[in-house]
Amino acid sequence: MGPSIFILGFSIFAMFFGSGNLVFPMQIGSQCLNYWGIGFLGLLMSGILIPFAGVFAIKRYQGSYDNFFKELGFGANIIIPLILLSLLGAFGIVPRCITVAFGGFHVLEPTIPLWAFSCVFTLICFLTGLKDTRMLNIIGKFMTPVKLSTLALIIIVGIISAPYLPTSEYTNESAFKLGLVQGYQTMDLIAGFFFSSLIFKHVEQQCGSATNPKTIFLISAKASLIGASVIAMAYGGLVYLGASYANVIQAVQPTEMLPTLTKHLLGQYSTIVIAFAMGFSCLTTATALNNLYAGFLRKLFKIKDGHFHYVLAATSIVSFALSLLDFKGIAAFLTPILDIIYPGLIVFTIASLIYPHPHVLKRVVFYSVTLAMIIFKLI
Repeated sequence: MGPSIFILGFSIFAMFFGSGNLVFPMQIGSQCLNYWGIGFLGLLMSGILIPFAGVFAIKRYQGSYDNFFKELGFGANIIIPLILLSLLGAFGIVPRCITVAFGGFHVLEPTIPLWAFSCVFTLICFLTGLKDTRMLNIIGKFMTPVKLSTLALIIIVGIISAPYLPTSEYTNESAFKLGLVQGYQTMDLIAGFFFSSLIFKHVEQQCGSATNPKTIFLISAKASLIGASVIAMAYGGLVYLGASYANVIQAVQPTEMLPTLTKHLLGQYSTIVIAFAMGFSCLTTATALNNLYAGFLRKLFKIKDGHFHYVLAATSIVSFALSLLDFKGIAAFLTPILDIIYPGLIVFTIASLIYPHPHVLKRVVFYSVTLAMIIFKLI
């Protein structure tokens, strides 16, 4: 099982490290400049520690997000996952992954229209996600090495050639806050709720039904630690590059920062590198999320197992349609929704990680925080 832990760990990295994870770290660095380390600490908290708290919280509920959300009552184990998976899936992050991946390939071939790229992307996503175990094996063994190697190349070359850091007007407090807020926008806490169940299912299949639950937990924990560590290294490198090359990327759109920097560092042949780096990063995340969303809908509407591919095809078509709104259009309706639901989820996650049993206080705090955020948005 040793080698499988590393494969699973890299799969976790690949599933989490998608569209926003390529954009937000460089934004942090380009604004924080010489305070990039403080900004990175904020990102580390909201973009890694809190999301993996969600992963471990679900693990404490036997890997079942249904048991986790059931504590909130009022049909929350159906309503909340439906809302969250819709945002992670076809109505939010999956189409965002498509637009970010398109940014990389558009540098490679500017004549490619978004609709054509999106059509090919969603088809690959559909084919890869037909089976859970096949998806994890493909992601861990084939997609992740390509993504890691291209990202590592960009980061290493950038660090070696990095000029002196410019001075920022930010303070320690404002830099930390920026990193915290940008990490919040990755939505990785929400993703962690559902990736956790997928990870647990895969580990159980590998170990066998007779394996001690404690062993399964420890294997999953080790794999999660590997995945989180790789994400942290990638974040740190990208934040530092954003700070060091701020003069190169500050005038371009967020989705074009990484392609612009890569071209600056590696020259005209960098278009191939950036196309694969962004394409595989987004494809791995989109594949996992599309699969999870379709699987939830199949169970919710009691669709036969043999018809799963129809549901997966439907979610892929919706993702294709919404991707045509482009990055800014998708962000326009995601941001206010996240502002309302995220704070309550963070509080509930931490409380459940500490005390993984039903308690009325956890329910009261969750709904109170969520209601407060709704009132705040309406004022």
